[in-house]
Amino acid sequence: MVQEFAIEAPAKVNLQLAILGKRPDGYHELESFMVKLDLADHLNLVRHPAGISLSCSESSLSVDVGNLVYRAAQVFFVHTGMAEGVAITLAKRIPIAAGLGGGSSDAAATLKGLNRLFDAGLDEATLLGLAKPLGADVPFFILDAPAAWARGIGEQLTPAPVSGLGWILLVNPGFAVSTKWVYENFALTRGGNPYILGAGLASANSAESRDNSRPLPLFNDLEAVTVSRYPEVAALKAAMIAGGARDALMSGSGPTVFGLFDDRETATRCAASLEPRYGDKVFLTRPLHD
Repeated sequence: MVQEFAIEAPAKVNLQLAILGKRPDGYHELESFMVKLDLADHLNLVRHPAGISLSCSESSLSVDVGNLVYRAAQVFFVHTGMAEGVAITLAKRIPIAAGLGGGSSDAAATLKGLNRLFDAGLDEATLLGLAKPLGADVPFFILDAPAAWARGIGEQLTPAPVSGLGWILLVNPGFAVSTKWVYENFALTRGGNPYILGAGLASANSAESRDNSRPLPLFNDLEAVTVSRYPEVAALKAAMIAGGARDALMSGSGPTVFGLFDDRETATRCAASLEPRYGDKVFLTRPLHD
């Protein structure tokens, strides 16, 4: 019987994020192309006689029901009816509230890790069902796929391959952005803003853009909202382009900015130029399965 299980929880970036409209339930319909990265948090799960305990390397995060990891464990034990418990240690590397999906990925890793630790035999469809109520991005991290198109509120997933992205430089400016705030301040009007209401969505759905031999054009409808309050996001994009990135974009609701680089040398040089200001908030990474 396995007593302990370790699992990685990868970060993600959104290469495309289009907001299509607001639903009657208050959520927003979206379409997004998400890619997993090799930058990851680490979770260690150990069988425990009863109950759930959680410890975390990041002191600002709660270690009870306020943490998605704890809630994911609750969901697992309620569903399986198992009488045992678990002690979970979460080592954070992914910045918090940064548009990189760290909390969602941690929750998905918890479900998958507990399934393995207790040999529960839950299939992917069941895990996806458990993940959906935990948050819009959690099902994506359940999928055993390097990337996926997400639709609806993020629960309609189509796995996709990804290649040719090269090196990805992430820079987090060091402040948190509330996803709730960004969506509340997203105006469903074009209003002269090229990002609003899925600008470029037609190209996102075209046969050309779904041909994975070609790089997707980057866009993010939420970027303009975050930039309006945090202009440093736009400055970071400009710095990455000036530093040799072939393209740059804010990920998710931000504020992390990522740049795509064709070679490691250029990416490393750009990272070095940004480290004096952003320190340990600069990460050089790659797609998880590129």
